[in-house]
Amino acid sequence: MMKNSVYIIVFLLSFLPARAQLNCTFTHYSQENGLSENSVMDMVQDHDGMLWFATWDGISRFDGYDFKVYKARKDNAMEWTSNRIDRLCVDVHGDVWCMAYDGHVFRFDKRMETFTEVLVSGPGKDLIVTSMVPLSNGSIWLLTDDNGGIRISSGKHAGETDPEIWLSTAANGKATRIYTAFLDSKGNEWILTENGLQRIGPDGKQNAYFVDTRNNHSQQSFFAVAQHEQTLYFTSEQGRVWKYSLKDDMFTLAELPYQDDITHVLTLPDGRLVLTARRKGVLITDSLLNPVRFYGTAEGFDFNKYPIRNAYADRHGEIWIAVDRIGYICRINSQTGKFHVEQMNVEQDAADRSTPVFSICEDKRGNLWVHPVGGGLAWFDRAHDKLLPFYDEAGSPDWRFSNKLHAMMVDRQGNLWLGTHSKGLEKISFFNSHFQLMKPLPCNYDTNTNQIRALCEDSKGRIWMGTRDGKVSVYSHEFELIGYLTANGQITTTGSPISIPAYRIIEDSRGTIWIASKGTGVIGLVPRSDDRSYRLTSYAYDPNDIYSLSHNSVYDICEDSHGRLWVATFGGGINCMERQADGSYRFINTRNNLKAYPMDRCAKARAIQRDKNGMLWAATSNGLLSFYEEFTRPEAVNFKLHVREPNNTGSLSNNDVYDILLTQEGGLFFATFGGGLNELKSIEGSDSIRFTSYTTAQGLSTDVLVSLAEDAEGNIWIGTESGLSRMNVDSRHFDNFLKGELGEELIFEESTAIRLSDGKLLFGSNRGLLFFDPAQINTNEYVPNIVFSGVKIANENVSPQEGSVLPESLNSLASLTLPHNKNTISLSFAALDMNFPENVKYAYMLEGFDANWNYVDKQRTATYTNLPPGDYTFRIRSTNGAGIWVKNERSFDLTVRPAFWETPYAYILYVIVFLCILLGGAYTLFVIYRLKHEVSVEQQVSDMKLRFFTNISHELRTPLTLIEGPLSYIMKRSDLTAEVREQLQVVERNTRRMLRLVNQILDFRKIQNNKMKLCVEQIDIVPFTRKIMENFESAAEENKIDFIFESEQPSLKLWADADKTEKIIFNLLSNAFKYTPSGKTITVFIHENESSIAVGVQDQGIGIPENMKKSIFVRFETLLDKNLFANKNSSGIGLSLVKELADMHHAAIRVDSKEGEGSCFTIEFLKGKEHYGKEVEFIVSDDVESESQAALPETLLDMEVSGDKNTMLLVEDNVELRTFLRNIFHSQFQIVEASNGIEGTEKAKKYMPDIIISDIMMPEKDGISLTRELRNDVATSHIPIVLLTAKTDMDSKLQSMELGVDSYITKPFSAVYLKARVDNLLARRQRLRQFYCEHLMDINNTITAEEAQVEEEVKTTMSTQDKAFIDRLTEFMEKNIDNGDLVVDNLVQEMAVSRSVFFKKLKSLTGLAPVEFIKEMRVKRAAQLIETGEFNMTQIAYMVGINDPRYFSKCFKQRFGMTPTEYKEKTRNN
Repeated sequence: MMKNSVYIIVFLLSFLPARAQLNCTFTHYSQENGLSENSVMDMVQDHDGMLWFATWDGISRFDGYDFKVYKARKDNAMEWTSNRIDRLCVDVHGDVWCMAYDGHVFRFDKRMETFTEVLVSGPGKDLIVTSMVPLSNGSIWLLTDDNGGIRISSGKHAGETDPEIWLSTAANGKATRIYTAFLDSKGNEWILTENGLQRIGPDGKQNAYFVDTRNNHSQQSFFAVAQHEQTLYFTSEQGRVWKYSLKDDMFTLAELPYQDDITHVLTLPDGRLVLTARRKGVLITDSLLNPVRFYGTAEGFDFNKYPIRNAYADRHGEIWIAVDRIGYICRINSQTGKFHVEQMNVEQDAADRSTPVFSICEDKRGNLWVHPVGGGLAWFDRAHDKLLPFYDEAGSPDWRFSNKLHAMMVDRQGNLWLGTHSKGLEKISFFNSHFQLMKPLPCNYDTNTNQIRALCEDSKGRIWMGTRDGKVSVYSHEFELIGYLTANGQITTTGSPISIPAYRIIEDSRGTIWIASKGTGVIGLVPRSDDRSYRLTSYAYDPNDIYSLSHNSVYDICEDSHGRLWVATFGGGINCMERQADGSYRFINTRNNLKAYPMDRCAKARAIQRDKNGMLWAATSNGLLSFYEEFTRPEAVNFKLHVREPNNTGSLSNNDVYDILLTQEGGLFFATFGGGLNELKSIEGSDSIRFTSYTTAQGLSTDVLVSLAEDAEGNIWIGTESGLSRMNVDSRHFDNFLKGELGEELIFEESTAIRLSDGKLLFGSNRGLLFFDPAQINTNEYVPNIVFSGVKIANENVSPQEGSVLPESLNSLASLTLPHNKNTISLSFAALDMNFPENVKYAYMLEGFDANWNYVDKQRTATYTNLPPGDYTFRIRSTNGAGIWVKNERSFDLTVRPAFWETPYAYILYVIVFLCILLGGAYTLFVIYRLKHEVSVEQQVSDMKLRFFTNISHELRTPLTLIEGPLSYIMKRSDLTAEVREQLQVVERNTRRMLRLVNQILDFRKIQNNKMKLCVEQIDIVPFTRKIMENFESAAEENKIDFIFESEQPSLKLWADADKTEKIIFNLLSNAFKYTPSGKTITVFIHENESSIAVGVQDQGIGIPENMKKSIFVRFETLLDKNLFANKNSSGIGLSLVKELADMHHAAIRVDSKEGEGSCFTIEFLKGKEHYGKEVEFIVSDDVESESQAALPETLLDMEVSGDKNTMLLVEDNVELRTFLRNIFHSQFQIVEASNGIEGTEKAKKYMPDIIISDIMMPEKDGISLTRELRNDVATSHIPIVLLTAKTDMDSKLQSMELGVDSYITKPFSAVYLKARVDNLLARRQRLRQFYCEHLMDINNTITAEEAQVEEEVKTTMSTQDKAFIDRLTEFMEKNIDNGDLVVDNLVQEMAVSRSVFFKKLKSLTGLAPVEFIKEMRVKRAAQLIETGEFNMTQIAYMVGINDPRYFSKCFKQRFGMTPTEYKEKTRNN
């Protein structure tokens, strides 16, 4: 689309008989629109339809939308030495040739879209070319002024040229002037020179004729040639003309009686010849060169002074002679023989740098334009045999452009292009002259006088016309004004016209003319005896008369079969005009009897029409109404409204209906504003009506339609927002005639189209009356060629270049291949319609990617991003400038190559790799399966051993117990001898050893089944280890082994499982004594490291071989094969158990051993207890110590308690134990600490905690006293208490339970158990609150079994003090339930406690705040009263102390989820 600076001047002079001109539009282009320079020297149209313009600053190529400029710049590779281009031509291959101002010639290669110089090097590179002659056999002749020329022929390969220098010093020949070159019908090339003729045959054979080879000054010049049938006519000097017979290959000389150069020879349609003598005149001869008539100086023009420069014979036989005189042209009518000298006015411009040359153009319609030498473009009015200035006469008001032209051309569509000197480029488009516009007021601007709003042809054949200015005029069939309507009813051209803004004019069956007007109601014209005289009657809206017109804005009038008139008003719906007996009319509408009319939706009616079946159709702005004309009374009229329904293709396409057309065949069409054309297809019953819609998708230029008419052939003509459209009644095909084709920028008025009795169609518009004969209107069938004007690949503009992604122009490529990493493409295209390119619409699709065509309106770019690899076909098609879809589809194949990893070779490689992986995986799985099988077998053997030992162990435990029991009893006797006691001790020692072995086997079984758990407590590892060593002192003495203990500290605290730690150390010592010989040393050591405590056993035994170190912790592995002490038996489970138990402690076990020197087993236990998981159970006692007592925050002993968490009071004199408990519960509770019973009592009363954990044995006041005091205080009696104690006697437990302690836990205790017990107590407390909250004010003693169980639990849980508190509070509320002035302070006063204590106590027991408690009591009592059914709601509200019934209803609904009335209904239904 061109920039906004392009201006279009439309000029129509169809009613000016003296100076008739062509109907046309003008479009001006200049540098502002992209033209490279404003002086256009030459122009051509290539084979694709592109236009090329040579300017003084490069070449501009035009596709109808944009100019593409070719010129030499510093940033491009063009080799032009001058950007001033003088001449252009197109060869038979479609390549454009250009000649620069300096004589260099360049060819535009369409394949590569570049200009290349013809002779860059070689002998002819310095020749200055002055003209170019293309021949239809592909040869191009580049001619110089006087030094021969260059013949360019096509090379063997596309785009190649073979230059050949002729008759030039550049080829070592004699410099000879070549006038022109000519190709005859047999394919011979003739070269006309100043020294004879040269001929080149189709086979390349060369011949010379009349050439002076001896330099005797007898050379003969040849100027022009023409062919008639089988004869060639060559003109020469001195009046000679040579005839050459193609049949006989012979020359014949004819000498004319004029001694002058015969410069031109032309053939006329009748076979006669026209010969021009440069300074003598013009001779017409027959084909044998016999003179017919000579036109010379005697005709009134001095050819001697103004010699002939050019000549042209048009297709009608008119001969045009260009002479060397500015503004003059001679013409001869070859039929009549008349000679005319025409002079055109030429604008004066002293700054001319070149003289405009003679130009002449003729289009297919026979129009001819001629431009004399020096300027003055004229159009030949052949009908009147006159040459008229073509909108460029200097000083004329019709002057539209400069009349000094350098170039002129008619393109394929008949557009005239004019290249001016320094004033840009002009395009003149001609439109169908069969469309005619009649203007009441001749002017070229919009005016109310020319805006036609109503049309009608009466029974006398006269045309009634209403205009926007209020005038109603009457015209004859020839559009001659008969007169206008005056206030006294006369049709006259004198007097004052009546002002009626007519919107519709009709003639009824009685001959009365009815005018529907906007603002003045309905006007009736009853004819008098004179056909130009009428009696006027006006009908308007009267608010005092319900039978008057409903609204004064009347848009349409229709007569039904009963003679009734129906009136459509814009604001008052429709009216039925009923004729009364006295001839007057009354209006039936919604104000009186037409009650069923949908006034709310259809008040604005535009048109009304009766169909052939007696149904009336009313077009409104909100749908289409239908109803039958047959009715008994107006109230019975049944209106049906038809509107657009979503997802219903059979409904109306748009609700705003502008016009209704009833066709000759009885069909109905509806013009909608925005929904296109609707056709009534079928009426199935009274409610089922189907429509078919036609929109831009079916070929309409726009969906905004305003008026409809039908021609004699049944075709539908549609006035639209964009122009005029015609629908073929048979094919339903649309032809569009856009505004440019109609002649002016017309805007059609709504519902103003009619057909006259003679078949002409009339359409009212903003600029007059458009009328035409439909039979004479031809369809615009032009098929524009589509070209690709640009391409972007990977978002970069790409130019054709060999070896690149785009090897040549997309317009010459059949296919395009893109690499995988450049799979984004953007294509620009243009349909070369030069008439109205702005109206061309496009559709494209990429087959293989798009499922359907993309209709993109006027968008000229298609973009596809990230195209998957594959083969595609890009297809593009368009409409022509009239908006008609034509068969001009263009396509090319597009391939996106896959990446290497997506190619077939890659997939083959993938298969090979997959197979290798599959085989490798199968082999690996086989190996894994084999190893798993071996491990499984080994595991099964190990399990079998373990099960065997386990079963044996269970069987051995009973006998061992029976041995150990009696043995212990016997050992207590004092009468045993020393020898017997010693033997019994041996038995006891081995019994215990065997029992430990059995227990180890059972421990293995627990570990294997994940049933062994750690019970971690804090132990002192130094004395703990010494105690274990005592069991081995006798063995050390017997085997004379030095048994040594080493420790840096006398005491080291360690968090560990005492039982399992003992087994670890015991097994290590057993292993050491087993493999250590007599006289050696066994050392037990304990070392403290930064983060761990190391416990080790070092012996001087046999040591462990290197190859067995990895398997010493494997079950049932022994060192018997290396054991020097064969009598030492080994089960192979001791060290394995040590490893398992060490891992459970997250301890590391290390072995240092040297064969023959001994071994050292070291176990490093981590300090602290953070490394143990959640599954570990901690045992707490009074002996626990904190790792860092200095870190204990003192502020926790006295803190502010927030309400976010429950509060716990810890009463414990042991700081470390108190810290431990705080760490357990700090995430769940706000912790308050006390160090003794007195402090605990004070803080219990101060903070009112949710639970108390206390020790029993404390200084100053013990836990028993603390519990007794808190339970006796009503403020604290409800608080759950947990006692921790080291006392395990039954008396202490009974005393605590009697005081109401909730839980009694002995030390050491499990932290998990303590936490679970606390959670259980709080849960029970919550159930207590819920129970009391739900059973407040209960008067129904019937309870469920589950409620009875909860009630029993509450009785056992709640203290006597708490129960008394609740009972007293409930009793007080029952007594004062109807007291509306009852407040919280009354309750506090009654209970004799402080307000804060009361709040916390009540909240703890019931979970309710005091205000909520009062409301709950009142609402529950209200529910009980409602269930009795004895009182109304207002009474109940006052009975429960709520004085506002609305507030009572609100409170009740908040509690029960329903209003009191709904609750009563529910109770009644149950």
